[in-house]
Amino acid sequence: MNRIRIAEPADDDLIALLLIRSFSHLYASMGVDMSPIREAYLKDQKGRRAFATSFICEVDGLPVGTVTLVPPSSRSVAWISGAWELRLLAVDPERRGLGNARKLIGFAEQHAQAAGAAAVCLHARRGVPNQARLYIACDYVRAPAGDLDTEPFQEGYWKRL
Repeated sequence: MNRIRIAEPADDDLIALLLIRSFSHLYASMGVDMSPIREAYLKDQKGRRAFATSFICEVDGLPVGTVTLVPPSSRSVAWISGAWELRLLAVDPERRGLGNARKLIGFAEQHAQAAGAAAVCLHARRGVPNQARLYIACDYVRAPAGDLDTEPFQEGYWKRL
């Protein structure tokens, strides 16, 4: 049975482990090592909780994925005024391909819409076609205006809710 819930402070270490495991797997597939700065960022769930909401996907009581939603603020890099930002989508590598990422995205979108959001923006690392395909399959539209042209290069996507 799948369940998605808002993360609690007690989940901080769990989310950090999911993020490290998922992103380490991604980077290894690209032949890239995770930098200590990136690892520290992924581990800082407490810091993110101060300005964002994270969600956890559980299957049969076991955590398999997470995503973070950032409301419009100075901490968001959404390029559309008033849009919320989807960030740090991660699914355990052993649980990929089972629809967990789509469920997390949909849950986060519902949360944003209930809070009054009209749109959600996100970024996908350039050169990772599986990410782009997932977001397009979830009705996100490529938006070059939202690209981040600093390393690592990120492509912008957005969706009207």
